[in-house]
Amino acid sequence: MFTIADIRNIAMQIERNGEETYRKAAELTNDPDLAAAFIQMADEEKRHAEWFETIEMNRELTESEREMEAVGKTILQEMVKDNTFSLDEEKLASAETFAELINESKKFEEDTIIFYEMLSGFIDDHETMQQLHEIIIEEKKHSEDLRKLLDNAAAKMEDG
Repeated sequence: MFTIADIRNIAMQIERNGEETYRKAAELTNDPDLAAAFIQMADEEKRHAEWFETIEMNRELTESEREMEAVGKTILQEMVKDNTFSLDEEKLASAETFAELINESKKFEEDTIIFYEMLSGFIDDHETMQQLHEIIIEEKKHSEDLRKLLDNAAAKMEDG
């Protein structure tokens, strides 16, 4: 069992990582359209983190739930220990091509989607589940937007 606190804390960190990385990516590019796309995604990631921050964690846990929480924390730590849910700043900074930058960002979005879809199975509050679903839709849109940016860049290279 994952507590809402576990979900909230990991999700907030994922979103903060995304926001920070997209802002850095916007600074690294010379293409104003690409920079604007990265800034828009960063703003959305910030809004996601702010939403996760509003999730209440006031309910007292039973003894059984506290035991399950300990197990859940161990599982959660194993899931994120290899940092698959954050963009590697070194990879981002060392990206030699636009395609590498976009592909790293796209992997981040895809990992985030998988994580949130897995978490949705542990949420029993309808309103929280609905909001998480909306965030998953936005993360999928980010992934699609990144694919389109990559396709557009490839087309520009063919034309130019």
